[in-house]
Amino acid sequence: MSGTQTQVGIVEWAARISSARGLEMQLAARLGGWVPRVAPAAAKLLLARHARHFAWHAELWDGLVPVLHDHHEEPAVTEQRLLDASVALTAATEPKAVYDDVLPLVVATYRAWSGEATPIAERPVMRVLDLVLHDLDFDAQEGHDLFAPD
Repeated sequence: MSGTQTQVGIVEWAARISSARGLEMQLAARLGGWVPRVAPAAAKLLLARHARHFAWHAELWDGLVPVLHDHHEEPAVTEQRLLDASVALTAATEPKAVYDDVLPLVVATYRAWSGEATPIAERPVMRVLDLVLHDLDFDAQEGHDLFAPD
């Protein structure tokens, strides 16, 4: 298959991108909501910074959502792997669960998408995945280290 042909159609990419945007917004809201509830200043700063990262990721995804005039808008998170992450996020009762349970699902999904994207047909998607995965790898490790039991 050449780099100009896509393995994933535009309708599926639209659903994936919309799901990624929705999940990143959920992550931003959840982490941001925990900022006033955690006591250590370092945890507050980390959660606030990571919440902003997720909000920025949602903005990046928003810039890629194709307009499909013959396709009705679906709920925010519809892609199954990200829906699993959304369910895990809803069940998370502490920041540690986001870093240990939710983010690995998101990273695995984005890595799978990266493997399915082609350099010419989906280069904008690949560019966003590169940026977002770099952030997620760093943020997940940083959050895991901060919230790990002593």
